[in-house]
Amino acid sequence: MENDDGVSLESGERSPLLDKSQSSRHFEDNDSEEIDQRSEPQSVTSISKAPPIILAFSFLEGIAFNGIGINLVLYLGSVLHWPISSSAANVSFWGGTTYFTPLLGGLLADTYLGNYRTIVISIILYLLGLVIVTLSATIPSLTPPSCDGNSCQPATAFQTFVFFSGLYVIAFGTGGTRAALLPFGADQFNEEKPIEMRKKVSFFSYFYVCSMLGVLFSGTFIVWIQQNVSWAIGFGISTFCMVIASGGFLLGTSTYKLTMPTGSPLKSLLQVLQVIVATVRKMHVVNSLMCS
Repeated sequence: MENDDGVSLESGERSPLLDKSQSSRHFEDNDSEEIDQRSEPQSVTSISKAPPIILAFSFLEGIAFNGIGINLVLYLGSVLHWPISSSAANVSFWGGTTYFTPLLGGLLADTYLGNYRTIVISIILYLLGLVIVTLSATIPSLTPPSCDGNSCQPATAFQTFVFFSGLYVIAFGTGGTRAALLPFGADQFNEEKPIEMRKKVSFFSYFYVCSMLGVLFSGTFIVWIQQNVSWAIGFGISTFCMVIASGGFLLGTSTYKLTMPTGSPLKSLLQVLQVIVATVRKMHVVNSLMCS
């Protein structure tokens, strides 16, 4: 059998032309694989330095918050001389506030400010509250005198106001960081690159590990400092950790990927509620006109 060029082909032999075309396709496939292999390391090195900064912030913020909150009932009873029942009730109410404020922080971040601005504003509130709490435990005029035998003078209204004003400023500060920090960290990864997607999954795990390590550190070391050395030093360590976390976060601003707010489901829910309220009012007006 002969091909068009007059070259005889026996059974099992391939045309030189076919071999040439197939080899060219083979070289193209090899080239594309080499390009993929060359581009893969580049995608690894192009990942931002932002995730480690955010993880460190999560760890230090966990120390700061829990260094204030874990031992709070004991502080109110032993330093401000409150009854245990009142101390536990007020701490529970404050703790509930810290779980409510992230709803407000998430609404602001998703609808108006974006994650980065929400975190920055929350950091300012956070630091202000920590400074107030630390000063209230440091300045003698902001704490009642020590117990004289069985006689304990409770904190004055002004002393109580100063301390709890710091606590609730912290509550609003932590609302913004808790709502926006984790989504902000997720924004730093490019979902179009498989390697970064895998690192994004790992980031979520590391984030919660860092948070729990902060709780562990504050629940052991800072609590020991507060009960055996000084409450002011214990609160001061929490404040110092938040200062370091805030400074590192702000210094890393140039490495962040910033995204615009896209809107929050809570805003849509509020709009639906407004429509329902307006409809009920109109029905009431129509019924009034019909009755008249």
